Amino acid sequence: MTIYSMYVQNGHKAGFWVQHRSWTSTCARVCSIAGQQTGKLPGEPPLYGNAEVLVQAFDVRSGRPVQMGPKLEMPEDRNYVIIAEPGWYRGTTASTAAHG
Repeated sequence: MTIYSMYVQNGHKAGFWVQHRSWTSTCARVCSIAGQQTGKLPGEPPLYGNAEVLVQAFDVRSGRPVQMGPKLEMPEDRNYVIIAEPGWYRGTTASTAAHG
C-alpha cells in the first residue's frame, strides 16, 4: 500500500508507523505529508501531486534513530505496511525530528 493510501485510511492523519518490505530492521513514523499532520491532502489521488512525506526512521528492535531522510524517497511505492507503534517509542523524539 502507498504511504498516501495509508494516510487516507488512517483518517487523514499522520503519526502512523510503517515498514517497507525491502527494509531490514528498520521502521519509520510518518510525521507529515505535504507539510501537514491532519486533513485532506492537496492534489488528486492516488499520488496527490507527489506530496512530500517526512519521516523519522528507527531500528525496529532497539529504537535507535536510523539515517533515512527526513524525506521519504518513494512514498508512491506499494510495498509499505502499517505496523503497530513500537513499545519503545514514547514520543520523546518527535521534537528532534522536527528540528533535525
